[in-house]
Amino acid sequence: MTTTDSLFSYAPSVVKSKLLESLLPQVEQLFESAQAGASERVLESDVWKVLLEFGRLLLTALFAMQARRATEQEIQARGLDGSQVSPRLDRDYWYTFTTTFGAVRFPLFAYRDRNGTVTTTTRAPARTLFPLHQHCRSSQLCLEWEARLGSEHPFRAAQQALTFFTHGAVSLEDTTIASHMAAVGSMVDWRWVYRPVQQIREILRTRATRDAETGRPIIYASCDAHALRRYVDDTWSAAWKMANGLRLWCIDQRTGQLVHLGGEYTWGDCYEVERIVRRLIDSGHLPADGDYGDGVVARIAWITDGMPWFETHILTLFAGALVILDGYHVLEHLGKFAAAVWGKGHDKARRFYNQARNALFGTRRVRTAKPKARKGHRKRPRALTLAHKRNLEARRNRKATTNAKPLLDLLRRVKVPVEGVSALEDIVRYIGNNAYRMDYARYIELGYQIGSGAMESLHRVASQLRLKRPGPGWLPETAQAVFNLRMLALVGRWDEFWNQPALADCLVTAFQASSH
Repeated sequence: MTTTDSLFSYAPSVVKSKLLESLLPQVEQLFESAQAGASERVLESDVWKVLLEFGRLLLTALFAMQARRATEQEIQARGLDGSQVSPRLDRDYWYTFTTTFGAVRFPLFAYRDRNGTVTTTTRAPARTLFPLHQHCRSSQLCLEWEARLGSEHPFRAAQQALTFFTHGAVSLEDTTIASHMAAVGSMVDWRWVYRPVQQIREILRTRATRDAETGRPIIYASCDAHALRRYVDDTWSAAWKMANGLRLWCIDQRTGQLVHLGGEYTWGDCYEVERIVRRLIDSGHLPADGDYGDGVVARIAWITDGMPWFETHILTLFAGALVILDGYHVLEHLGKFAAAVWGKGHDKARRFYNQARNALFGTRRVRTAKPKARKGHRKRPRALTLAHKRNLEARRNRKATTNAKPLLDLLRRVKVPVEGVSALEDIVRYIGNNAYRMDYARYIELGYQIGSGAMESLHRVASQLRLKRPGPGWLPETAQAVFNLRMLALVGRWDEFWNQPALADCLVTAFQASSH
């Protein structure tokens, strides 16, 4: 493949034979090692060395074959003969890619077009086959691996993992992985981080739990923010900034498992979140009236933490939605109030907290015994155990509280010291303002979730696990790329994204934008 005698000196059949001939001696050597008693670890390591070397040779031949074919087709289309062209196989007309097998170098089969004129022109039609090479020296598959590892691990750890899992074939700098990941992440627009509308409709039709009163499938939505360290104001001082997350989900009626329907993160404020929600309404991912078409009309349940901006920017867009104040946040407010008045851990604080919880939810939760497990063996719980089913049934059948009135009555009766009056007024105001969305016993009776655990857990797996580490600060575009890639993987559309027909053109555009 490297001689310059002729532009088309090797036929594909000859290349195949040469490749197989190069492989046979190495296979023979492997068998000899096995007969000589080599350990299983040594044998497996040696097999990988052979496969990687053969893989590099094979990729070199395949890429070169594509380049040669492109040149042949262009020469034929232009009606040129052998006297009008001469090959250019010198170093300037070779490409090198870092692949998952290691570095691969192959000729472009460029040619010099004489065409009977005084001046000559060198043409390399194969460049169009590898448009990404001008911007990135990684193959598309290697780029995918870099993006996945860079979005899941610190960049130095991603570098080490890439080298380790390719058996030393690939060695890239962590800065290279970071820049490549950021460019790829910028390609992931909001459509990729949600399931298609048709798929959401089918999930709601066949799998989602239903409102016990209306029989309509339930789709949940929630929005919450958490802080990350981000570089701001064009300085290298990393300040804590809020990243807003949004999630759509439903609950599988057979297993009780959460079904993730999509979500995203933004560094934007409440106005940006409102824009995102309006976009979801317009696209049909979260229609304001819950009508997904084809007879599927869902009940939208917004689970909120009670932030005032959520009321003015989001809930006004969903007139018929059920709004539930996250029960955990209410208990958290009650716990902080009790600790502020009587002291954390004080008997009066614990007694008040238990009374408030019972007033809010009816009776105490039904607790079930933990399953016994063998010593040293942690038993994995099943998706929906019989005990869990009994617990759900008991919670649905307990006495309902029509609103937060019992809790307000308790707060008005409670006696606090003078220094706790202000805290009491604050908690009464908080409960009073949110009482209309705190009918928890009724929500449970109808089959709804009453907590935003799904949103809180999204923070951990989609954001904090990668971004909230000791020490690092983030550029906004790099952090956004991590957000996008992790949400793409979470929604299950990773392979679909990388199998796009026009992926190469999209990658070129992304790398061009990142270089400016």
